[in-house]
Amino acid sequence: MSTVRLPEGVRAVRQARALPRDEWDALTRSSDLFLTTRWLDVVEDTAGVPMAYLWIERAGKMVAGLATALADASAPWSLGRPDYVLEKSAEAGLPGAKEILADLPGETTSALMPTLLAGGRHLGNTRVLYGREASADDLETLVTAAQSLARGVGAVSIAFLYVDETDHELRSVLTRCGYRSYVSGRYSSLHVPPDGFPGYLAALPSKRRVSIKAERRKLYDAGCRLSVESLDGADLPRFAELEAELMRKYGIAWRADQSLPTLVQVRDRFGDDAFAIVARADGAIRGFGLILRHNHYWYARQSGFDYDYQRRSGLPLYFEILYYRLLEEAAAAGVTTICYGHGSEDTKRSRGCVATDQFCYQLRL
Repeated sequence: MSTVRLPEGVRAVRQARALPRDEWDALTRSSDLFLTTRWLDVVEDTAGVPMAYLWIERAGKMVAGLATALADASAPWSLGRPDYVLEKSAEAGLPGAKEILADLPGETTSALMPTLLAGGRHLGNTRVLYGREASADDLETLVTAAQSLARGVGAVSIAFLYVDETDHELRSVLTRCGYRSYVSGRYSSLHVPPDGFPGYLAALPSKRRVSIKAERRKLYDAGCRLSVESLDGADLPRFAELEAELMRKYGIAWRADQSLPTLVQVRDRFGDDAFAIVARADGAIRGFGLILRHNHYWYARQSGFDYDYQRRSGLPLYFEILYYRLLEEAAAAGVTTICYGHGSEDTKRSRGCVATDQFCYQLRL
């Protein structure tokens, strides 16, 4: 970091363990699980890209922080790459994407990669962390520092990939700093009624209520049973196989050995704040959902399903694992919100989720 000239007052380290961890985590909100230091540890150990963390202190206390990751054209996680996200957003007709794509000089990857991902290397809720003592000037200073870092490490662009529509402070700063933006996706979440599944069911249209009751009865009658399980002793290799099946179903080239390291890291770093809802039938695991907790929020982080079994049985494992049973457990644990992230918005909305627009703010250097 010594070769990069940062604005006065900005501090930087390359590993999360070197951060003032308690102060960094104190700046996170319930919606920021993927910016907590324990998740940053997971990313460092599994993403295979250089990370850097910038922050500002006032009176010896951290008031704002920004996580970054440097990604080049070899990065395998397509939804974390601005070239892929821009092209897919343009294909989907998302506002602003076609115009920005058309203005690029030449091929998308060469125009945008390597890139500095600012605000975290995760899908959804990209942001600058800041507390009450922080000002808009602090946010702008960190944005400027990230641009200096990007130039210093040879990036040709910088991207805040998924800034939520409600993050007015950061969006204003990025606009002032010359970033162009387009809608990069929609982020879905679900409010958990205090009484859990009964309250959730009562809020749905009557036709949906009838179908959900029938789905659950069919699953039970088929002998499929669900359990809530700690990751200690869990069959993580089987989880990895099932997640790879899910990825392949949606056209993403993925192997089980790409999922397994993250599952192991989550088990080791999250302790009781990570668990799985597991579906078993005929003596085998047929589906799972990995859930992480941060404050009063739960996150449906990873999942996977035995699609041969589902085709034979016709059972709605996805909804039972990630909605119905999860809601029962969430209410009992005092959880207020379940975060489902990007993709399949129509399906998620049909099960009661609401969604917000998220924007990619990018700047070519």
